[in-house]
Amino acid sequence: MPGILSRYILKEISVPFFLSLAILTATALLSKAVKLIELMVTQGVGGSFIFWFVASVAPSFLIYTLPISFLIGVLVAFTRLSSDSEVTAIKASGLGLRAMLRPVLLFALFVYGAALVVTLYLFPWGNLNLKALFFDASKDRFVSGLEEKTFYDRFKGIVLYVDKINARTGEMEGIFISERGGKEETNVFFATSGVFSPATERYTVYLKLDDGAIHRKTSDGRTYHIAGFASYTLELGLAGQPGAAGDKSNRELYLGELMDRAVAAEARGADPAPYLIDLHKRFALPASVFVFALLGLPLGIQKIRAAKFTGFSIALGVVLTYYVLSTAFEALGESGSLNAVFAVWASDIIFLIAGIFVFFRASKDAPLNPFPSGFLARRGGAR
Repeated sequence: MPGILSRYILKEISVPFFLSLAILTATALLSKAVKLIELMVTQGVGGSFIFWFVASVAPSFLIYTLPISFLIGVLVAFTRLSSDSEVTAIKASGLGLRAMLRPVLLFALFVYGAALVVTLYLFPWGNLNLKALFFDASKDRFVSGLEEKTFYDRFKGIVLYVDKINARTGEMEGIFISERGGKEETNVFFATSGVFSPATERYTVYLKLDDGAIHRKTSDGRTYHIAGFASYTLELGLAGQPGAAGDKSNRELYLGELMDRAVAAEARGADPAPYLIDLHKRFALPASVFVFALLGLPLGIQKIRAAKFTGFSIALGVVLTYYVLSTAFEALGESGSLNAVFAVWASDIIFLIAGIFVFFRASKDAPLNPFPSGFLARRGGAR
């Protein structure tokens, strides 16, 4: 009997879970549709870019839609079971809320594992890959969009001027380059011709110069060097180049990198709270599914029709409260008013206590409101 019940409840939860996950994730992805259309129009990106763009953006939504969809699935499932009097039949067979909780926790464990993979691996990968996609798109657009007799300063520390460009071959003539070197020295390149070479690395642009000279003046102004060359390859870097460890934001860091940043910040006397908060959020957000399991089951079996609520509306209220509290506590943690680790887990702890209380009341067939009807009104009148 418990095995049959578990399979039945798992089936009831899985349908609304996967349906809501698809709808919520697709709705969230629609917010990026304008940006995607803009890229298609302005930069002419193709199907490969669109696929990887969606794959890179999706994890940033899944870290939220997975727990939310789980709560919706539990509430919708048990709302239906309650409205069809199936919960009453289950209780009459001698099985209580604990027996119904087992498959819910089993499903929560599955969602927790999926959410953990997303937060620990796919989330930082997606943010890094998204930056790389934009860099590649801007690089290709810039290289192909060079115009004659125009100064370009979008390369790091370099100003480029080209007199003539062969639109068919991409070969350039009359090239002038001003490069700011170390110790405030400036290198000036003059080349008869040149062409952009295929990059051996993803984030590098190479410009091959032919028949030219390099002019260099020392910072003290006393020495001037001129060196001629038959062929010279110059490595160029575009602004916004991804991949450098020091340039990564917290969203682009993996777990080990976040830990290293926190340790390094503490060693130099800086506040490690931003890194600790992001680190523990990778675990706290997936763990919320267990809290939602304890809350969702007892809330779902209440007299929903009498209260004029649906499983979705209850889930919306619970989720909004949870994330508002999480944001508030994180802000306190970042400001130093609260311990950073406690600030991240505070919402889970509060909702866990509330979930245990609500589950205990529901298992005793007691009303979820611990105060008798009219108690608060009589207390107000007595005052």
